[in-house]
Amino acid sequence: MNITQSIMEFREKTIKGKCIDLVPVKEDHLARIVELRNQEKSRYFLNQPQLLTFETQKEWYEKYAERNNDIYWCIQNKNGIIVGTIRIYDITEDSCNHGSFIIDESYAMGNPYALEAQIITLEFAFQELHVHKIINDNRIDNEKVSAISCKMGFHYEKEIEIHNVKYLRYVLEEKDINTNKYKLVLDKFMKRRL
Repeated sequence: MNITQSIMEFREKTIKGKCIDLVPVKEDHLARIVELRNQEKSRYFLNQPQLLTFETQKEWYEKYAERNNDIYWCIQNKNGIIVGTIRIYDITEDSCNHGSFIIDESYAMGNPYALEAQIITLEFAFQELHVHKIINDNRIDNEKVSAISCKMGFHYEKEIEIHNVKYLRYVLEEKDINTNKYKLVLDKFMKRRL
């Protein structure tokens, strides 16, 4: 199976985790995505100056549906509530970008939703898409996400500018991925909940 076939296949498959599932974005998710992306913190870190409307998100979704180098998921907790989004895009045989990462803090407090979403998507990119490297651009003042990126094995590459805003580019190669200790943290959390 080539990479395009894999991408299109996984746009139809839910990836089940321990405390979240990654559900491929469909049109009926768009209203919730607009809510998530319009939160003040999300708008800031995604460098989104205007509020989105359902119509603008639907236009984006229609273009997304025509592309074959992008997988966008809703992060859904085990109660069926969409608590965030995450995306792998600009996928080639060699690399992909990792982003559009939003977690609704009102649901996520005390839950490792962000951690598991990161683990699943990074491992997915290497194991299912067989890319050699993952690129992550973090807004320069997003210290929390930059710290998480480094803990997962990303290495700082350079400073870049996107729409007149400075970002730090991090790159992860498969040999450097460091998710095992975080999977143990996730396991401990799940055992405490039982």
